Amino acid sequence: KFSPGSGSGLEILPTGSGGTRARKFENTGDGKLHATANDDDWLFRYIDAPTDIIIEEFQILWKEVEKTINQQLEQEKNQWKNILIEFFNRIEFMMSSLANEGSSVQYIDDIFLASGGIAADNLTNKGQCMVLLLYAYLSGNRIQPGTSYTVFNENYTLKAKGLRLFEKLPIPSKQLAGLINGMKDIDNSNSNRTTVASIKNLHVFLQSIIDAKKTIEDTYDETPTRFEAYDKDQIYNKSLDKVRGCTSKCPCCQRPCDVDHTLIKSNAGDEDNRHCCQTGHQLRAMAGIKFEVSNEASLFQCEQMTDDRPIVVRGTKKKWSEFKNDYPDWDFGNSITPDELFKLRGKFLNVWSRIGELLCEKYDMEFVTENTAQATAKPLHYILLLDASGSMDGEPWRNLLEGVREFIKIRVDSGSSDRITIIVFDSHAKYAYFNEDMKSIDITKIEFTSGGTNFGNAFDLVIKTIRSTQPQSSAYNHFGDSDYVIIFMSDGQGEFPASQMETLSAMKTMISQFWTVALGNTSMSVLQQINQKMDGTFKELKDSTDFVCVYAEIARN
Repeated sequence: KFSPGSGSGLEILPTGSGGTRARKFENTGDGKLHATANDDDWLFRYIDAPTDIIIEEFQILWKEVEKTINQQLEQEKNQWKNILIEFFNRIEFMMSSLANEGSSVQYIDDIFLASGGIAADNLTNKGQCMVLLLYAYLSGNRIQPGTSYTVFNENYTLKAKGLRLFEKLPIPSKQLAGLINGMKDIDNSNSNRTTVASIKNLHVFLQSIIDAKKTIEDTYDETPTRFEAYDKDQIYNKSLDKVRGCTSKCPCCQRPCDVDHTLIKSNAGDEDNRHCCQTGHQLRAMAGIKFEVSNEASLFQCEQMTDDRPIVVRGTKKKWSEFKNDYPDWDFGNSITPDELFKLRGKFLNVWSRIGELLCEKYDMEFVTENTAQATAKPLHYILLLDASGSMDGEPWRNLLEGVREFIKIRVDSGSSDRITIIVFDSHAKYAYFNEDMKSIDITKIEFTSGGTNFGNAFDLVIKTIRSTQPQSSAYNHFGDSDYVIIFMSDGQGEFPASQMETLSAMKTMISQFWTVALGNTSMSVLQQINQKMDGTFKELKDSTDFVCVYAEIARN
């Protein structure tokens, strides 16, 4: 049975992989998964585009919430409409009750008895008393005999004539009275003293209210009853952002970060607020990760990786520890217990059994329900050709050796069992190292020779190396028929080695990669011709300080 650490081979991350999952697998609920057991399309999208699913699920729930809110708004609007209708009914009833009360101009003056003062002032003050009397009536207060008001130190008492009018009027409902009292509370909350208007003619005043009835009711009818019209605080958008959560995804398995970064004041990704899959990582195959040799979809989770395990990222081979260091804003530590991981893995494997073949088709992987022990990647035999002609003297040569040093370090750190041959050439060519274990190479012992440039002699040694390390004739080849990778470095200024190229091109089936590393900008045509003959990859450097980067890139391929 396949298990972590059993020599399971190298996993490859797809370039631009986009496989993801819902923020918390449990959030959608086992019930939802069971309900969609026959809907493979939903399950596929659940893994492939979880944010879309999260938004869809939120919008389904939100529609129900919004529907309830809108119904409540409609109900509230109807209730207030009834209060508005009642208000106008009270005004109209009062208007009709005034019909037999004599002169409308004199009515207000006639129903209040002044304690003193001059007539002109009393007329204005009585108008204010009328306002207070209407306010008292509409507030639900019973108008009693002897009701009086004090305005500008003068007392005004309601006469029997006025009392009779209000005794005939129906008592306002509690809802209308509550509305009027609420208006009073608003007035009292104002720190400034409220100014009371004065009614000169009650009939004219009431008629002006009745005349405005249709306009007010029409305006009220246009009042919206949809939540969105009142969502000034952007509750919908804030709720959606909260549900969507962090948009960062695990750089490896692509499961979205489920950390609530708002709980900490620092920015998301900072040292004390790093991204993390707190509820566990998904199967790496769900992000298109597969094994290098077998092409099997990897059913590993990030929690099962050890620091020394290799992984290929965009064509570059790295250790898991190096991969983690590339993403300091992510915490790859195990956040769940072994029991929780076991349960989570079971859920993902259940989903994988339903949609794994669809994901394998998308990412060009072989579908499996259990990984087999993977064959270890076949060791490579690297043949390095180093130009030691006079033009490479000094800094170019030192930088070249630093590039070779970095190349060897990366290959050794990868845990591979590679072999290496290093050929140093000028007018002549010689072995600095022949078919050695990578770990045994001492860069300081590679000597600079100086001289002219002869590519033919260098490639004669390449041909000799391949022929002498083949299984049928090799006393040096302890590892079988490893593929060859040739890395040819020169600054040009040599003739095209026609016969050697014909011989070497016939060996292409044994050469997995051919690289040409060209320094400078002179005599590039011959180097390009050699590279083209070998169907190689051409790297042109303007400055020798770029050797380290180029050789590191080659080592990771």
